[in-house]
Amino acid sequence: MPHANVLAHKGVANELGLIGEWLDERGWTYERYWREEFPVIPDADALIVLGSLDSVASGHCAAWAPSEMDLIREWIDPGRTYLGVCFGAQILASVLGGKVERRPRFYRKVGELPWFDGTDRGPWVLWHEDIITSAGTGEVLCQMPHAITALRSGNAWGIQAHIELDSGGLERLGRNVGAPPDVWSPIANEMSGIDTRIRHATFDFLDQALSSGSA
Repeated sequence: MPHANVLAHKGVANELGLIGEWLDERGWTYERYWREEFPVIPDADALIVLGSLDSVASGHCAAWAPSEMDLIREWIDPGRTYLGVCFGAQILASVLGGKVERRPRFYRKVGELPWFDGTDRGPWVLWHEDIITSAGTGEVLCQMPHAITALRSGNAWGIQAHIELDSGGLERLGRNVGAPPDVWSPIANEMSGIDTRIRHATFDFLDQALSSGSA
């Protein structure tokens, strides 16, 4: 039975949502670890790193982030499976020598992501202030006008979209981070009509990104 480690904050942006559903349905077990406890991460079939209100953007890097970069570098160097979502993708780009920058305002939209292979993935919600502008040695899989939104290096994958969120998950995230209802409610309402498509898209993506971990 494959096993994943999940790294997140204790109090915010830690909901596994659709990722947790995929793990359960595909027969994975998982263990949660919290950034605030500076954990030692044991070996596993995959490491999943979730979002953060903190940053690795140039000039805004959180004091704790370099330690997490070292942890992720040690994880991916032997070729172990990694999945970074939102902040998890940004920190992967940084580890690979890329660059993350601060936007003047948040980017909040739901839609499909145009992959470089000619396919569209999603729909998923994009909700972020920082943007990946260089993937370093990583392969760019999707680049939108405002940012790189997916990258890969071997078995390490990063995706800026919140693939874990359906409409209910976005509402809980919005409330949890203190965003006004008029910010998240229109997006959640838009997502509510496509929740089934979102779930299918997330499952398809995870079947690909985490397949090496379950081999």
